[in-house]
Amino acid sequence: MSTGHDKFHGRRSSADLLGRQLARRARNRCEFCRESTSLYVVEVEPVYSEPDPDRAVMICERCKRAVENARRRVDPEELRCLMESVWHETLPIQLASVRLSHRLSQEGVMWATELLDGLYLDPDVEALL
Repeated sequence: MSTGHDKFHGRRSSADLLGRQLARRARNRCEFCRESTSLYVVEVEPVYSEPDPDRAVMICERCKRAVENARRRVDPEELRCLMESVWHETLPIQLASVRLSHRLSQEGVMWATELLDGLYLDPDVEALL
């Protein structure tokens, strides 16, 4: 077997374990909108060489599309859940929520702009954005 193949399958098994950890943390719900539909693990930048629950979120398909695809326009009304998740105590949830809120604000979404205006972030969190 090739080294690349081994690395891929090693990371994949680590990611599967990560999924189980995140499912427990999220109580089998999207960590943004709390939907209990199909959930996906999405790693939050900066990504470590090994999957890490402190750098990943478990989110539904709709939220995953919004987080992963910056070019695709999303319905901002479907993402009002960010008004709560930007305050989340779990770092990757907060980081991904704030980053998505910034993107929405840049697209002219007024509630996202107002949310960010009233948001206080710890300097350590701010440095990761």
